[in-house]
Amino acid sequence: MSPLERRYRRLLRLLPATHRAARGEELLGLLLDLDHGRRHPSRHETLHIIALAIRLRLTTPVTTAALTTGLSALLVAAGTQPAGDTLDLFTGAVLATDMPGIISSWPQIAVLGLLPLAPLIAWLCGATRTALTLQAIFLTATVGWFVIDVLNGAGIGINPGQQLFAYAAPVLIFVLLAIADRERWTAPRPRLFWWALVPLGILAWKGTGEWGRHGVYVPDAVPTVIGILTAATAAVGAAVAVRRHRPAVIIGVGLTGFIAGWLIPDPLLSNTAMQHFDRQPLPLAVLITVIAATITGISHLAGRHNPEVRSLPPDEPVMR
Repeated sequence: MSPLERRYRRLLRLLPATHRAARGEELLGLLLDLDHGRRHPSRHETLHIIALAIRLRLTTPVTTAALTTGLSALLVAAGTQPAGDTLDLFTGAVLATDMPGIISSWPQIAVLGLLPLAPLIAWLCGATRTALTLQAIFLTATVGWFVIDVLNGAGIGINPGQQLFAYAAPVLIFVLLAIADRERWTAPRPRLFWWALVPLGILAWKGTGEWGRHGVYVPDAVPTVIGILTAATAAVGAAVAVRRHRPAVIIGVGLTGFIAGWLIPDPLLSNTAMQHFDRQPLPLAVLITVIAATITGISHLAGRHNPEVRSLPPDEPVMR
């Protein structure tokens, strides 16, 4: 095997196994002909393989399910925050002496609080392109408003890191919606679960406002416990995902995740999950994603162990 072939075979491992089995040798022969006489893959072909691998990986069922779940969680967390803050504004966030000014302008405040729900509703209704257009409008308006403030001198003292973290969620939502529109993704099922999260998300943001006003004390050990449980759960899930169901493997990987969770920097969790979400939607989106993945996993395991489903012939439909 020549050095060029060895390097191309290593590069082709980025492609899904099914695609390598079907087209791998054909693609390898074409690449060797194009780069005949070279010792290293050319930059153009390398970038082409990487782009093809990303495209193919995005179209696998597991990746599609994971990305649509993450997108839905981000839309719920980001879309319900303004509505929750608006609800909190009229139910305790403002002193009684200042309420007349708030009440006099309640239509504008209510509209501004409910408008960010539009991309979420469009996505859950199946109108992906509409959701993408609305998200693009909101993102442009948000960034434009910030740029205007900076040009007017109002941005003095702003932490750039905090601003990047604040814009991470809307930018990520826009990118995922663009991919969803291109790949024709739809919102994950069951839809009733995601529709129920809309009022629950609003109440969650209202609750964090109430929590913040009353100075609830959070023990220092809580972020560490959350890190341990999250890492251990992720490790066990990874062990199950690769079909290594032996108890020794799951326990070993789980203990590895336990140790990794213990080493997670405490300030990272303290600045996000423990400070009332730090007024950012990403921690809430992570929580929603974990809950949705858990429900999906339980449903999948229940379907596998359902004796009525397992006893049916492969070609016989299942009546629900």
